[in-house]
Amino acid sequence: MDIPELAGMVVPYLTTVAGAYGGAVVQRVVDQSADATADGGVLVGRRLLQRLLGSGRSAQIEQVVTEMGEQPDDEAGRDLLRALVIKALSEDDRLARDVTKLLDDAGRSEGWSVSVTGSHGVQMGRHNTQTNHFGLSPADRPQ
Repeated sequence: MDIPELAGMVVPYLTTVAGAYGGAVVQRVVDQSADATADGGVLVGRRLLQRLLGSGRSAQIEQVVTEMGEQPDDEAGRDLLRALVIKALSEDDRLARDVTKLLDDAGRSEGWSVSVTGSHGVQMGRHNTQTNHFGLSPADRPQ
């Protein structure tokens, strides 16, 4: 896999963790205690960010991720983060291998592909539960 493609897979996880933790994202990620309320995307994002914070681009990535936590819809920030991740991965072969392994361990290698049409609800991933009540009026649905 080439570096820009790898960075394209990493950035959504980083923006997910930034959105979940806000401006304190780096502080929360560096804190080694597990976040019991974090979902899979946030946990993967934490691991990826922890690894990237050990790179030669640590200070730059930290600054941009913190800004993304404060302004999660900032497209320019997302583009800058992607460019920094590309630079960090390009400069360090071991980092690129470690990040690839983190993504593989997160289930990327399973190759999930989901296409949903006309659904009333969707669950993806592992260990999810969803209950759908089709054909019942809201008043007849169990509470």
